[in-house]
Amino acid sequence: MHGVHGHGVHGAEGALCAEGLTRYRQAVVKGCTSKEDVPECLLRLGLLVTPPDDSGVLVPVAPDVALAGLVRPIEERLERQRGDVRALTDSFSPVHAIYTVAKREHQGWATEIHGERVIGSTLAHAVRSCRTELMTVQPGGRRLAYDLDGLDHLRGGVRHRALFQHAARSHSATLRHIGELAGAGAEVRTLGHVIDRLVVVDRTVAYVPGAAGDDGRTSALEIRQPDLVAFLAQVFDDAWERATPVAPDTSRAPEPAVADDLRRATARLLVAGHTDEAIARRLGISRRTVAGRVARLSAELGSGSRAQLGYLIAVSGMLGDGVR
Repeated sequence: MHGVHGHGVHGAEGALCAEGLTRYRQAVVKGCTSKEDVPECLLRLGLLVTPPDDSGVLVPVAPDVALAGLVRPIEERLERQRGDVRALTDSFSPVHAIYTVAKREHQGWATEIHGERVIGSTLAHAVRSCRTELMTVQPGGRRLAYDLDGLDHLRGGVRHRALFQHAARSHSATLRHIGELAGAGAEVRTLGHVIDRLVVVDRTVAYVPGAAGDDGRTSALEIRQPDLVAFLAQVFDDAWERATPVAPDTSRAPEPAVADDLRRATARLLVAGHTDEAIARRLGISRRTVAGRVARLSAELGSGSRAQLGYLIAVSGMLGDGVR
């Protein structure tokens, strides 16, 4: 077809010009056309060809036939590329095995990951690879830059249970994210005080925060030791059972049960001797909010000092078996 086969036809090159459309129609009606002043687009797309019995004319080719001739070499190239991908994937199988064994033998079952960008890409890959179950814990009212945002894993049928602190219910951006998760099918609950950030994928690998370096850079640990991952999953399950569900259309107004939970959590930490700043950090709220709650507790119990307030809380029955 005049050099069309085997060569890509892309963009504007694949378009028929107005003159070409007119000439092609005439050729279809008459059964042939002369070779004089033939629009290049008809030859390039293989819509006019020279018949074997008459080299002086051009005959029209059915659009499906011409299109198949153009598409076939592209499909063949794609199939060759898919074969290359399969070959590369197969060639990496022993590499993966060597890497896994070497990690276990020389670095144990925990791999340290440095930097928010690397942590983010590692978590994103782990979540995309999730097949059955994803557990996530997000402490604090605000979310970090590398928190999980994509919902593709939910569309794939993965059960995602997301645990936040109660403080997230009063933070607009986080509340919107919670609504998106719940609306997409995730189960979302909140708790007054949660463990630190945690991601558990298919109960086979877990990610926990590492220590921040002297330069302020963050780090995380990828854990694959089965017993340790199982322990972290159990910690999550226990916290999940004590948490309060979040409806997809929840508002910023705290539910009575959540407000009571936060009140007890504040009282419990106060009795344990924590400062307002430490309580705020643990509950993911502001120091001013903690100070307000402490003041209300003091007024309610008639306390004249912080030490007395701790004693009055302890003997009041406020921290009973229902403490979360």
